[in-house]
Amino acid sequence: MHWLSLLCVLLLVAACPQAVNAALSEGLVGHWKLQGDCRDHSGNGNHGVNHGVGLGNGQHGVFDGQRAFIEVPASNSLQLGTGNFSFSVWIHTEAQVDDAIGDVLDCYDPSIRRGITLSVNSSASGYQSQGTDRHVYFGIDNAKLGEWEDCGRPSPTSPYVFNSMVVFKGRLYAATSEGATEADWRHVYRYEGGKRWMDCGRVGDRRNTGVGPLVVHQGALHAVTTTYDWTRVREDGFDPGRVYRYAGGTNWVDLGAPSAANRTLNCAASFMGKLYVGGGPKSWGVSAIQDDGSWKESIQFPMKGSRKCFPHTMSRHNGRLFVGWPSVYSFDGREWRYAGVPSEPESTLQTHSLAIFQGHLIAGTWPLAKVARHLGEEKWEELGRVGEDGTEVNSLLVYNGALYGGSIPRAEICRYDGKTQWTSLRRFHSPAGWTPVPPTENGGNPTREQVAEWSRVTSLTVHRGRLFASIGNCTSSSKDSPADIRGTVHSLEAGKCVSYDEELAPGWRHLTAVRHANRLRLYVDGQLAAESSAFNPAEFDLTTRRPLRLGFGQTDYFNGKMSDMRAYNRALTNEEIRSLADAKPL
Repeated sequence: MHWLSLLCVLLLVAACPQAVNAALSEGLVGHWKLQGDCRDHSGNGNHGVNHGVGLGNGQHGVFDGQRAFIEVPASNSLQLGTGNFSFSVWIHTEAQVDDAIGDVLDCYDPSIRRGITLSVNSSASGYQSQGTDRHVYFGIDNAKLGEWEDCGRPSPTSPYVFNSMVVFKGRLYAATSEGATEADWRHVYRYEGGKRWMDCGRVGDRRNTGVGPLVVHQGALHAVTTTYDWTRVREDGFDPGRVYRYAGGTNWVDLGAPSAANRTLNCAASFMGKLYVGGGPKSWGVSAIQDDGSWKESIQFPMKGSRKCFPHTMSRHNGRLFVGWPSVYSFDGREWRYAGVPSEPESTLQTHSLAIFQGHLIAGTWPLAKVARHLGEEKWEELGRVGEDGTEVNSLLVYNGALYGGSIPRAEICRYDGKTQWTSLRRFHSPAGWTPVPPTENGGNPTREQVAEWSRVTSLTVHRGRLFASIGNCTSSSKDSPADIRGTVHSLEAGKCVSYDEELAPGWRHLTAVRHANRLRLYVDGQLAAESSAFNPAEFDLTTRRPLRLGFGQTDYFNGKMSDMRAYNRALTNEEIRSLADAKPL
């Protein structure tokens, strides 16, 4: 290279930081420093309205995870339309949390499914509560719905993918129950793309038919062995369920039995630094592993009466661990409290799923597949039925702004469209001319043969920016139905969405969400973390008169701190993003 050309290059590199800093004011339509106030420092007048965010004494914005957020009224300068945009923000989360992390920003109209969402949450699904894993989800939508894709079957012979898909270190994991022989019992599988799954080994050597809960706790994947088939669990001499930690390959480390007698362990949770496991049927309770590796019972619930509870599902919300079936209880780390029943009729009610939607705990139930919203104390409000003839809701999940639920008997997935309306998207098991026996048959006690005809959506989670759904028969037993569509996994993209499937570490982290031409890009700490497939920009007009909300959205209130939120009407360059990520809050 000529010496003069080399000199020019060196001078350009030396001047680059200043050039980048100057460029960061171009296209800036909103800049909320969140230090002492929520005013807009971009010059566009998009000042925020503070709803309880801690901003005193120049501190970074403190969001309590329960009711605090900042609302920025809609304006012409904040309309995203079909063009490029970028949002950049610093967030801080604690290592140990007693809540979901929640929404970072939201400018989304759920009535027309239009707008943008950016959130951080665990990948827990089905019966499970949130683990310590935290992933970032960035999406846009304009009422677009893709096609379902067949993602294969984890086990060649099992008809039941358990209620527990989870994302761990960038990969999707699923567990199964039963199979053609006992050698097929208790396996965990990792998704390899397409229809391919890798067997991660048989978990333990005890007589349990399956692996139930999968949960990430303190950076490790944990699996809980169980015998789920309630029609046979008392008959065939099964062993109590146990907990195992994944050691890589096909290796699992035995962490002991939460209960000396309980064979059906349904749910697990990471709460306040401890791992909790709930189940029965010998006694109905929840136990937690102690620092010395032993298990200690946290509570034993009533097995009869109006306040009975056989733990099937858990969720962490607003400083409490919630457990349900049929009654719901909450635990603040010291005391368990009764939280009512989600729906009528109480006499036959079962609570099979818990999740968080728009800042509320929600529950999915049997026998009429009703979903209800917790209003505090013992009060609940019904949100409609999942499926025209749905009977039981096993999984609820917010994906790209919308709430989805899966139900028995047709293994049906529906989307919540407001008030009490649920829109059916797919029936995975619905033979022509088949009319399922209603749950009220035989006085609300269907026969084993009738139950064997039903199928369920066992689990929903988000991976690679797509909604994944697992399918199972009703009892989990291979004796009741073949491994056909039951025992498979499927995925769907609604709108366009990307996810950071590695674990977002606690502390200060920088996030940048970018729409550049026909792709979405998500950056974590200045590095490209995920990119969407191509789309037609004209189909994704994001114009909405909804306000921009910082720290609240379709999932939950944000639990943590925020600083230096910026909105641009252009796509930031990689260099600009790295420059913003280098300016860590003090």
